[in-house]
Amino acid sequence: MGRRHGFTLIELLVVIAIIGILTGMVFPVFARARESARRATCMSNIKQLSLAILMYVADNGGGFVPAMSPDNLMRWHGVRATEEEPFDPKGGPLWDYYKHKELKVCPSFSAAIDAQGFEEGTGGYGYNAQYVGGSPAGWVNDAMYVPAKEFEINNPAETVMLTDTAFLDCEGKLFEYSFCEAPYFARWGAKADPSTHFRHNGMTNVAFCDGHARAMPMVYVHSTGFCPYGEGLTPHTEEGYREAALGFLCEDNSLYDRR
Repeated sequence: MGRRHGFTLIELLVVIAIIGILTGMVFPVFARARESARRATCMSNIKQLSLAILMYVADNGGGFVPAMSPDNLMRWHGVRATEEEPFDPKGGPLWDYYKHKELKVCPSFSAAIDAQGFEEGTGGYGYNAQYVGGSPAGWVNDAMYVPAKEFEINNPAETVMLTDTAFLDCEGKLFEYSFCEAPYFARWGAKADPSTHFRHNGMTNVAFCDGHARAMPMVYVHSTGFCPYGEGLTPHTEEGYREAALGFLCEDNSLYDRR
């Protein structure tokens, strides 16, 4: 009897099909593992930023770092000479506490190059401006620019300080954004556009006012019914925000509110 050499066409096709199936099963696992590693790096970043803020608090009479200035030339993370320029962290109020601009770079976030750049230089993280870096009093005698004192935060372990953030412009492009918005504006009760970015396999990294940090899922999302940062385009919908992984940590302001 003669020996048979090689594979038949059917056998080769079966092998190729099996390899394809295994590849389809393994690649998503690798992708999730890679994203988990990125989330860990991001968690380290946000934890260090929160510690920088707490060191600022200790050095400034128990007052948290201001989220912004009335002239729009300062944010908690940097300063700029004009509104058309990106923020420079080296002139910001926290620079002396971390002195490493890459600390604001989340490895899982990349803003669209041609997206609205009003907050350029922020990086991948946003501060609780309404309740920690400012006051929920709103635009009354510039009270919104007055940050909280440490003693005013009733439950630091359950009050959000920082999260992963991004903002969606009117063309559906993500750009940098300095603040993690609560679902509603305290003074008026109006809806806010979501800016917490759940970019780590559906999770976002959150630092709290006591200095601890943890990953949390999206709980709620809504749309204000108009399109921020642009005119004449279709307003964002709840579904559009979900697709962009933007939402809130709770249905009300309870996790953001210092009171």
